[in-house]
Amino acid sequence: MEKQSVMLRFPKTLLDKVDEYKEKKGFGTRTQTIFHLIQVALEQSDNRDS
Repeated sequence: MEKQSVMLRFPKTLLDKVDEYKEKKGFGTRTQTIFHLIQVALEQSDNRDS
C-alpha cells in the first residue's frame, strides 16, 4: 500500500474525544486511532449505500 503524508488541523475538542477513544480502546497512537475511526466510518457509509 502506497502511503502519503497528510497534515490536518483539528479542533481541540475533537482531538480530546479522539484521545479518550484511544485510551478506551487501547490504541498506541493518536494516528492509529484516527485511521481506525476513518475506516469504520467509511465501512458504515458503504453499508448504508448498498
